[in-house]
Amino acid sequence: MIFVASLQGSTAREAANTLVYELRRLGIPAYTFSQSQRTGSAKTSDRVVGSSRREVTSPKLAISVIAGNYPTIKDWRAQKTLKYIKRFHPKTITGGTYMKTPGRPSPFSGAFLVRNPLLPAGKKPISNLVRQLNHGERHTLLGNRGRYTLVVATMTGRSQTVRESGLLQAKQAFRVGDSLDQAADKARRLVKILNDNSYLAKLARSNPQLADILARDQFRAFVLHERYRSIVTIGEFASPQDPGIRPLLELFRGKQKSDPRTGEQRLTPEYILIPGATRRNPLDQILPFDPDPRVMAVPRLK
Repeated sequence: MIFVASLQGSTAREAANTLVYELRRLGIPAYTFSQSQRTGSAKTSDRVVGSSRREVTSPKLAISVIAGNYPTIKDWRAQKTLKYIKRFHPKTITGGTYMKTPGRPSPFSGAFLVRNPLLPAGKKPISNLVRQLNHGERHTLLGNRGRYTLVVATMTGRSQTVRESGLLQAKQAFRVGDSLDQAADKARRLVKILNDNSYLAKLARSNPQLADILARDQFRAFVLHERYRSIVTIGEFASPQDPGIRPLLELFRGKQKSDPRTGEQRLTPEYILIPGATRRNPLDQILPFDPDPRVMAVPRLK
């Protein structure tokens, strides 16, 4: 969006509303945005009393005018509208003052592009690197039709050794990923397995919970490759409170199981065993799930 101006004083709100009205009459969507006065504390120091914490109060209420709705900063409409606003002289606003400085002859010469201040934290645009890493990926999370999904597995490069009990004793020491390429390959392999209907049907024969989830057609896996990891997610949900999330969460989360060596209860991640191609190599790979699956917002290209 375009940050047009910040107005202060007893008539700031009236002036902001007038400016918004004038911009809209020109075909530019404009809005007001305000942040109330806030009080907090900050750490300060000087040579006499040393370090201390003091109460700090933010400036008085200011009304900002922002305009436009653009997908990116480089959008040609955003750039063209920004240039227009920088030269814009409002006709109806009176009584205000602004400093004329070299290179800034108009009231809004200092206008600039900003991120929408009402967007939730963390909703950042997809970087070019992430776009490239996921280009051509068959089950990419970027194609997820929902707003939220459940992260069930995280594969990282140079990860620490993980040890499990029971069947995992066959391969007690294994690495989730010795490199980012291997992490991406394991995530891709896990997603392929989770999207194999024939394989899941066999598992569902002895797992009523999985059978019920498959019957509701809520089981679709996705992968997303990031700078330092690859993640596997399940599902396409409209909100974090979607009732379809709970059964998946219970299915994939770690379970308290008894250690056969000590008899103690310990949290054990769920996992998938990948059979080897030969008798000499009966266990090719162990793909573990995250002990604590989490809901995340689906990233968008725009």
